[in-house]
Amino acid sequence: MEKKILVVEDDVLLRAALDNFLTHEHFQTLAVGKAQEVGPAVEEFRPDLILMDIRLDGDDGRIICDQLKAQDAASHIPIILLTGLSYDEIALIDCQADAIIGKPYDNSALLHTINQCLKAGGV
Repeated sequence: MEKKILVVEDDVLLRAALDNFLTHEHFQTLAVGKAQEVGPAVEEFRPDLILMDIRLDGDDGRIICDQLKAQDAASHIPIILLTGLSYDEIALIDCQADAIIGKPYDNSALLHTINQCLKAGGV
């Protein structure tokens, strides 16, 4: 059975690239572009993992991450945040994400992190 990944990225081209890459790697995906779509998508799609940009057109992925981790229905879902911040800045990020990956990222490193988070989450 394919693992389900919710992709949350406001950049249309990057969202499509992530969706295509993950589909090619045999994941079932749902890709959304707005913070307001995350809650309904989690409820309806029931992802095994969430891959989310930190900066979402006026919203903050770190806050969304912490809100999801505070909900009983979503607290078990591994969340990987993507960011254009430098690695020094990433070290200062305070949120409950399971992993944070800097952009640009290497697809093999992203896939490795996804698989590690799924394994750690018991998925």
